[in-house]
Amino acid sequence: MAKKNTPIDKISELVKKVGDQAVGLQTSTTSHVQKHFTRRLNRVVGVRRFVAGWLALAVSLIVLTTVVLVQIYAASHTTKPVSGGTYTEGMVGSVSNLNPLFSSGVLDESTARLMFNGLLRYNTQGELVPDLASSWKVGDDDKTYTVDLRKDITWQDGAAFSAEDIVYTIKTIQNPATRSTQFSSWRGVTVSAPSKYQVVFTLPAPLAPFSDSLTLPIVPKHILGDIEPEMLRTSGFNTSPVGTGPFSIQVLRSVGDQQQLEFRKNKNYYRGEPRLDRYVLQTFDDENAMIEALKDREISAAVGLTASSSYELSLDTSIRSYNIPLYSGVYAFFKTDNPILSEVKVRTGLAQAIDRQAVLKLYDAQYPPLKTPLIPTQLGFNAEFDQETDIGAANKLLTEAGWVRDGEGVRSKDGAPLELKLVTVNSPEQVRMATELQKQWAKVGVAIKPQLLTPEQLQQNALATHDYDILLYGISIDRDPDVYAYWHSSQAKPGANNFSEWKSSRADTSLEVARTRLDPVLRTARYKAFQDEWRTESPAVGLYQLQTTYAVHQNTSGFIPVASTNAADRLTNVEDWTVNTKATLKTP
Repeated sequence: MAKKNTPIDKISELVKKVGDQAVGLQTSTTSHVQKHFTRRLNRVVGVRRFVAGWLALAVSLIVLTTVVLVQIYAASHTTKPVSGGTYTEGMVGSVSNLNPLFSSGVLDESTARLMFNGLLRYNTQGELVPDLASSWKVGDDDKTYTVDLRKDITWQDGAAFSAEDIVYTIKTIQNPATRSTQFSSWRGVTVSAPSKYQVVFTLPAPLAPFSDSLTLPIVPKHILGDIEPEMLRTSGFNTSPVGTGPFSIQVLRSVGDQQQLEFRKNKNYYRGEPRLDRYVLQTFDDENAMIEALKDREISAAVGLTASSSYELSLDTSIRSYNIPLYSGVYAFFKTDNPILSEVKVRTGLAQAIDRQAVLKLYDAQYPPLKTPLIPTQLGFNAEFDQETDIGAANKLLTEAGWVRDGEGVRSKDGAPLELKLVTVNSPEQVRMATELQKQWAKVGVAIKPQLLTPEQLQQNALATHDYDILLYGISIDRDPDVYAYWHSSQAKPGANNFSEWKSSRADTSLEVARTRLDPVLRTARYKAFQDEWRTESPAVGLYQLQTTYAVHQNTSGFIPVASTNAADRLTNVEDWTVNTKATLKTP
């Protein structure tokens, strides 16, 4: 008899059946996954690699295309200076007066160049050309200068410019009550205005350098004419002047010892509207602060840097430095009325003992050597009369003069040592120089005792009284080679500029003729004779020509370096300077 299924058996069979179906479903699912996913997973990885390869190629193409486009752009475009913007210059020191009648120092002269003009000016080639003048000529007597004026000039307040302004300027300078710093340059000169646009200067005697004097800034009669001469130094004009120049003063700020002078362009400037909108002159207490401001781009340019600072800035590729030669030189002046230095052989021996290459190494060779009383770019300069270095000849001359070396190499004569006092200013450069000279002259048996003075002490105790044996000092020679003030015997006295107190009839005659003749051939011949006498007599030893360094950021343009009398000459074409740039398409 068949066994009867109970409800429990039915449930067990159902569970078994469901379990078998689950196993079958799992097996089917696993097979499906293996067939449709696991087996295709490798294909997905391959696709990813394929896609990644294409993406890398696309990125490479984009980068390459970008580089090519940049190169094409760079090749087809150029950076061009454009008008506008503010140019900020830094200078060490302070401005004392904005009135050029009272200018004192490079800062004052710089502000005068921005706001005023002279009858003549030096261009960027160093040539003397008309400025307020349209032309000028010298009379047959070499004493009369007739200057014709431009007729398109107005003062910055709109008033007309005329010959009356020139007559007023010169006569005001000549008035002792004015106390102008230009007084000595205009003594004996008469000035007149035959017409509104012509002025005539008459000199008491011919003077070759007089044309340089016509670069003097001219001030307005219509503003200053009613002010008493003795009151001009305190006039409001001195802080808010009106000129004819490319820029006019807008704001003069003072913060402690520092000043900031802000100028705005003169849109009606007769030589053409300046490209800069504004020019700012920022003063600093010291050079280090100015250099930091330049590095931080707080200023566009720095004026009058020393050689060491110039070297430091040369490491910054965003800054350009220009070494500008000055018509100035550093000399060791021998006081010729000193019993020891009165002997030509001693002076010549001292001069021949100087190794200028060792001197230049003190300043990283930034300064050109100087071996004559004239600057190489001046009329009449002749290298044939350079002072030479010859230690053997120096020793021989000193011995012939009776100065004999003892066992320690020190020279003496009649029991007295060959010992000299060298005076100079207490500045880093001059201290290094004094130490080097002391070392070099010790090699030929000469003992040097340096005396270092403050600028004020040097002026009062040395230059005013000529209290020294040797004076280490820099002098300004100017563009014209007229060095009468430094070497003529009439200037050989305390307070005057013949610091060597040298007296030579041959030198006197050469200097007198050279400064009173305008013919360049004759002047050259006379300066040749003078240089020959100077080398023979050795009243001093030339050391190096002074320079000033001008540093600017790369975005600036327009500045042109040229030999100068001082740093103010950098502004001769300031109306052409720019500080802004833009990219433009190159033209074939």
